[in-house]
Amino acid sequence: MKKIIKGRWAIFSIWLIATILLTVIQPDINAILRQHGQEGTSSESPSVIAGDILAKMNTTEGTDNLIVFYNEQKISEEEMNQIGDTVESIRDSSSELGITEMIDPFSIPDAKSSLVSEDGTTIMVSYKLDKKGREIDDIKEQFESKLEGVPVEYYLSGEDFINNDYLKASQAGVEKSAALTVIFILVVLVIAFRSVVTPFISLVAVAFSYLVSMGIAAQLIDKAGFPITSLTQMLLVLILFGIGTDYNILLFNRFKEELANGHSVDDSIINTYKTAGKTIAYSILTVFIAFLALVFSESPIYKSGVVVVIGVTILLLEILTLTPFIMKVLGKKIFWPSKNVGGHKENKFWEKTSSFGTKHPILITVIIFIIILPMIFLHEEKLNFDTVGELGDNYPSSKAINLVADHFGKGQAMPATVVIEDNETLDNNDALATIDDITESLKALNGVKMVSSVTQPQGKQIEDFYVDSQMGSVTEGISQTQNGVDQIYNGLTEAQKGLESADFSQVNQMVDGTAKLQDGMTALTNGLKQIQAGINDGTNNPQTIYNGLAAIETNLSAMSSGIAALADSYEQMQAGYSELGTHYQDAAKALMGVKGALTQMQSMMAALGNSYTESNSDANYQALKQTIDGLSASLSQITPESMAALDQNYNSVTAGFTTANENLASLSEGLSQMTDGLKKLKTGLGQASSGIDTIVTNMNSVNSGLGEMKAGQQQLVAGLNGFGEFGEKLTDVNDGLEGISDGLEQTNGYLTQLNSNKTFFIPEEALTNEEFKKSLDAFMSEDRQITKMTIVLKDDPYSDEALETINQINDTLSNGLKGTILSDAKSGTVGTSATTNDMNDVLSRDLSRTTVIVIIGVLLVLFLVIRSFWTPIFITASLIGSYYTAMFIINFIFLNLLGYAGISSFVPFFSFIIIVALGVDYSIFLMMRFKEYPDLSPKEAIVLASKHTGGVIISAVIILGGTFATLMPAGIVLLTELAIAVITGLIVLCFILLPLFVPALIALPDALASFVSKGKKRD
Repeated sequence: MKKIIKGRWAIFSIWLIATILLTVIQPDINAILRQHGQEGTSSESPSVIAGDILAKMNTTEGTDNLIVFYNEQKISEEEMNQIGDTVESIRDSSSELGITEMIDPFSIPDAKSSLVSEDGTTIMVSYKLDKKGREIDDIKEQFESKLEGVPVEYYLSGEDFINNDYLKASQAGVEKSAALTVIFILVVLVIAFRSVVTPFISLVAVAFSYLVSMGIAAQLIDKAGFPITSLTQMLLVLILFGIGTDYNILLFNRFKEELANGHSVDDSIINTYKTAGKTIAYSILTVFIAFLALVFSESPIYKSGVVVVIGVTILLLEILTLTPFIMKVLGKKIFWPSKNVGGHKENKFWEKTSSFGTKHPILITVIIFIIILPMIFLHEEKLNFDTVGELGDNYPSSKAINLVADHFGKGQAMPATVVIEDNETLDNNDALATIDDITESLKALNGVKMVSSVTQPQGKQIEDFYVDSQMGSVTEGISQTQNGVDQIYNGLTEAQKGLESADFSQVNQMVDGTAKLQDGMTALTNGLKQIQAGINDGTNNPQTIYNGLAAIETNLSAMSSGIAALADSYEQMQAGYSELGTHYQDAAKALMGVKGALTQMQSMMAALGNSYTESNSDANYQALKQTIDGLSASLSQITPESMAALDQNYNSVTAGFTTANENLASLSEGLSQMTDGLKKLKTGLGQASSGIDTIVTNMNSVNSGLGEMKAGQQQLVAGLNGFGEFGEKLTDVNDGLEGISDGLEQTNGYLTQLNSNKTFFIPEEALTNEEFKKSLDAFMSEDRQITKMTIVLKDDPYSDEALETINQINDTLSNGLKGTILSDAKSGTVGTSATTNDMNDVLSRDLSRTTVIVIIGVLLVLFLVIRSFWTPIFITASLIGSYYTAMFIINFIFLNLLGYAGISSFVPFFSFIIIVALGVDYSIFLMMRFKEYPDLSPKEAIVLASKHTGGVIISAVIILGGTFATLMPAGIVLLTELAIAVITGLIVLCFILLPLFVPALIALPDALASFVSKGKKRD
C-alpha cells in the first residue's frame, strides 16, 4: 500500500488515460444488440437446431413481421379498398423497403379467412423483412411514409419491431435507472457522512471502474463475440454502483475511524486496507465466484452476466489503487464540511436484536424455521417468457400483438413450426404418407387448433388423396363394369344358343346341288346350241322341235321355282348371320373393355398393397388379388389380332352370301329371259334361231353365275367352320365372364370394407399436378429434402399449457417417425412456444447448476474468512432463506394479487445471484468484525460486532436496495419484479436474519448443550 501511495499520480494518470481511451473507442453495444439480437437458448437446444433446418429451407432472406390495421367500429368497404391500395403500394416498393416475401388478403384471396378477423375490425399483412444493415427506426420511417394515408389505425409489429421496442424500453430503463441511482446515492451519502465531497468522490471512483469495465466488455462483445443481452449494461450499472458505493462506505467509514483515532493520513489508509480492505477483498471474491459460475450456463443470456466478473475485477483494482490516491490527496477534506471525524455510531437496533437472539437462540431458531421452511417447500417456480406482456400496450409493436391475440388468438399470431429433414427427397408417396400420418396425430392433440402441411395445406384432408375416397370411385365403376359384364354374358349366351341350334349340314348339300345345277346348265346350253345349228341347217321337223321346246320350258319353270326358293333361303340365312355378327362384335368390344379394366384393377391392387402395410398377411386381399389375376389370364387370348381373324372369317361368310344372292338374281333373270325366248320359239320357229341365240347367251351368264355361286358357297362353308370354332370360344368366354362377374362382386365387397380405412395414397399424376406443386413449394425446400408443418396452438404461446403442448408435439413427432421410411430424419419444433419451452428447460437447469456452484463458492470463502465450520453453514442458510422469502413475496404479489401468469423468466436466477453474492458481503462485514474480538465469548463477540457494523450494513443495504429500486420507474415488469425481489431479500437479510437469526445460531450450540445438561441433572 505504501508503494501505491507513493506512485499515486502515475496510477491516477494510467486510470485517466485508460478511461478516456476505452470510452472514446467503445463500440455502440446497443446497436450491436439491435443488429444481432439476443439468444435465450444454447446452440444445442432443439428449437435452435430446428431453426437451423428451417433456415436452410427458406429461400427468402429476412425475419417475420406484421402490419396490423385496426378500426374498433369495423373496417368499412371504402376503408378496406384504401388499405388494399396502400398494401399494393407497399408491395410495389418491396425492393426499397426490404420486403422479400408478402402475404396479404388482397392479392391472395385464399388467405383472407386467416388474415381478416371475423368481426371485421382487424387486418393482418405478413411479410419477411431483410434489414440490409439498416436500423429498425429508419425502416419504420420508410414504412410510415407509405402508410400515412391509411384511414384506420395501423401498427408495425413482429420479431424485429418487438425486439427494437424492448431494447429501447430497456435502454430507457438503464438511463433512467442510472440517473436515479446517482441522485439516490448522492442523497444517501450526504445524509450518512454529512458531507458533499464524500458522495461525489465515491461516485467518481465507481464511475472510473464502470467506464473502464464497460469499455473492455464492449470490445469483447464486438471483437470476440462475448454474449450480450438487454440486461448486460443494466447489471453492470446496478452492481458496480451498488456494491461499489457499499465498499466505499465501508472504506471511508473505517478511514474516518482511523483518522479519529489520531493516525496520520498514510497510516489511516494502511490500517483501513488491513481491516476493511481485507473485508472488501473477500466480499468481491464471493461476487467474483458467483458471477464466474455463469460461465457454466447454457443460456447466452445468463452467460452475459459474466460481464460482472470484469466489472468487479476492475472495481477491486480501483479500490486498491485509485481510492487510496483520493484518500491521500484529500485526506480529511473528503468529509468536508463535516468536522466530526468519528466513525459510524453504534447501531442500537442491531445491538438489541442480536442480544435477544443470543439469549433465546432455540426459540428464535424454531420461529424462523417455522416461517421460512414453508416458503422454501411451498415455493412454486412459475416463469413467464412473454416479452410482449412485459411491454404491455405502451409500445406499437406490443399493442399490435395484443390486438391480434384478441381478434385472432395469440396462437395464430405466433404459430409453431415443425420441420423434418431427410437425406432423401420427400416428394413421394411413402414419405408423404408418413408426413400425413404425423399431421393427423398432431391435429389430435388437445392443445392444437390447426395443422397445415404439404398434404393438408389448408389444414384439412384432401379427400382424393385417401384410399377410402379413391375406393368409392373404384367400387362404383366396378359395379357398372359388373352390370356390363352380365349384359355381355346374357347376349353371348343367346348368340351361343343360336350357333348351337344352327344346321350347317345343308350348306354342303347346297354346294353339291349348285354343282349339279351348273352341270345341267352346261348340258342344256350345249343342247340349245345344237338346236340352233339344226334350225340353221334347214331341218324341217317342227313338231319334234316344238315338243322339245315344250319340255325345256317345263324344266325351266321347275328350275325357276327352285332358284326362287334357294334365294329365299339365302336371304333368311344372311339376315341371321348379320344379327349374329352384331352380337359377336359387341361382345368382342365389351371383352376388350373388361380386359382393360382388369389391367387397371391389377395396377390399383398393386398400389394398394404397397400403401397397405398388412396386405401380405391379409387373406382377403391376397384372395382378391389372385381372383383378378386369374380373370385377366382367362382373357389373355382375347386380343385385337384374334378379333381381326374372326372378323375376316365373318366377312368371308357375308361376302359369300352377297355373291350368291347376286348370282341367283342373275340366274333368275336369265331363266325368265330363256322362258320368253322359248315362248317366241314356239310361236315362230322362224325366229327360233334368234331366240335360241339369246337363250344360249343368257345360259352362259347363268352358268358363269353358278360357278361364282359355287365358289361363294365354298367360302360360306369355310366361314361357317370359323363360326363353329367361335362358338367353342364363346363357351370359354362365357365361363370367364361368369367368373369375372363373381370376382367383381367379391372385389366390390372387399373394397367397400376398405372405405373406412383412411390410408394416404397420392396418385402419380397428382405429384406432377400444378396445384399440388404449389403446396410442395410452400411446405418443402427446393431440393425436397426438408418439409415443414405450421401449427396454430389453442393456448397463449407463453402459457404452461402451450409449453406442455410443445412437449407433446415433440414426442408425437419422434414417435411418428420411428419405424417409417423417415426414421433417420432430423426433426424439431421452432417458434415462440418452442423457444420458450427450451428456455424454460435451459434456465431451470442453469438455475439448479448455478445455485450449487454459488453456494459451494460462498461456503469456501466463508470457511476461509471465519475459519470455522458451523458459522459459514449458518450464514449460507440465512442467505438461502432470504432468497426463498423474496421469491415467496413476489409470487404472492404478482401471481396471487395481480394475477400474472408467472414471474419474468430472469428474475429467480438473477435474484438468487444478487441476494446471495451481494448479501454475503454484509455477512462478511459482520464476521470480519466478529473476528476482531477473539478474547470474547462468541455470544459477546457477535453482539459487539453487530453493534459496530449494523449502521454500515444498513447504509449499504439502503444504497444497494435503493439502486435496484430505481429500476421500477422503467415500466418493465421484469425490472420491477427484480427490484422487489432484491429489496425484499436484502430487507429480510438486514433486519431479521443477520441481526437475529445468525446470532441465535452462533449461540445455539451452547444453548443446546445447556439444555441437555439440565435434562440430565433432572434425571
